[in-house]
Amino acid sequence: MHRCAIGLAAGVALTLATFAVSSAQKAPEDPGVNAARAEILAKVAPRGGKPKLDDLVLVYKRVNRGGLGFGPQPNATSGMETKIIDLSRAAPSKVTVKMESDDLIKLAHRMIAMADLVRPHFTKPMGGKGKKDWDQWLDDQKVAAKELIRAVENEDGKAVTKAAKKLHYACGECHAAFRD
Repeated sequence: MHRCAIGLAAGVALTLATFAVSSAQKAPEDPGVNAARAEILAKVAPRGGKPKLDDLVLVYKRVNRGGLGFGPQPNATSGMETKIIDLSRAAPSKVTVKMESDDLIKLAHRMIAMADLVRPHFTKPMGGKGKKDWDQWLDDQKVAAKELIRAVENEDGKAVTKAAKKLHYACGECHAAFRD
């Protein structure tokens, strides 16, 4: 009986430890990323169907080309890709970062969500690059987007530009290899 109780206690402890480790490895997603994911899916798959890669990547484009745009009321020529390029060229002032902080963080959340949404759409190696490269560039995009959030929170225009350059690089490298 004593052995059975010890075995049961050890089994419970092992189960709890396994649960704790698996929970720690899969941290809850940021609510901003969840909202961005829902916004993107509503745009590209309004009926709840499985989104296609061609539809997903349109969200980066200007509003007049099917994109989500940038800012609270994006105009026709506003786009996520355009904003990233602009940010990578010149550091915004502290005042500009502060004024656009909510929109810049929303942009970063969209970038993180897009990396997750696009990941399963790898189809075949191209340009000498394969799934490992695809995944790495998506991971780089997520890291750079998180750096953008930190830079915005610190109101650091130079760090915003550095993060935007990393985002632009990750996107550009992937497109150079995988765009048809």
